[in-house]
Amino acid sequence: MENLMMIVLAAASVVSFVCWIMVLIKIFKENVGLGILGIVCGLFPFIYGWVKVKEYDCKNVMLAWSAAFVVSIIANALGAGAIVRQIMEMNA
Repeated sequence: MENLMMIVLAAASVVSFVCWIMVLIKIFKENVGLGILGIVCGLFPFIYGWVKVKEYDCKNVMLAWSAAFVVSIIANALGAGAIVRQIMEMNA
């Protein structure tokens, strides 16, 4: 189970990274200072992308990024639970 969660987490991470780059490019085209802020603080492009979703015409990108974020949280929780269960079985 933990191997499956690691694969799902890796896929969600790749999707998040690609979406981050796509939104970051749009931010840099508008304002270089905000683009640098987006590199330093990874949460900024996520929030700013949703704020400017209509202006940037990036609704699909933001939906994919949000879905990848939720999937990564779930995969982390399930993967950690599987690892804890495995450790408990080893100690029993």
